[in-house]
Amino acid sequence: MKNKYLVGLLLFFLFAGGASTAQTGLQTEKIFETYGKQKGAILLELATDVLGDHTRMTLYKSLVVPSEDPTVAAIATAIGNDIAGGSKLMETQKNGRTETGYYCLKRNLESKTYEYILYKEKSKKITLVYIRGDFPPHQLENELGKLKDLFVYVNNKRIKLQ
Repeated sequence: MKNKYLVGLLLFFLFAGGASTAQTGLQTEKIFETYGKQKGAILLELATDVLGDHTRMTLYKSLVVPSEDPTVAAIATAIGNDIAGGSKLMETQKNGRTETGYYCLKRNLESKTYEYILYKEKSKKITLVYIRGDFPPHQLENELGKLKDLFVYVNNKRIKLQ
């Protein structure tokens, strides 16, 4: 029963944002498109209509996929290309492999928004997150903390997003 609610919730979020909210021109966009459709992947997109009252984020998109060598290499290449001109906010490595990384992409001067890519590899799973919002890098942790308080109602039941 819970799976039906979760699937319905995920489908709602996937279509609520629409195509106009997708990050354009980024290599990680291709990662979301390619790996988000694979078996065992979890793709979630939250747009302004859900995030607006809770955070300064205008788009939150996450992908969880099994950690396999070709996937890890494709994601690492995409992140490397996308952060050119941007900055590494935090990165931890173990045995020469990135375990966790927070990256700020080059700021879009026209829209005055920031774009972030977050990466984590743990327990044989990779989590890739793309965030867009009107907050500078030193406020990223604070904005991520606000997501913990985000609740959504499905079938008159309150569900906390984690």
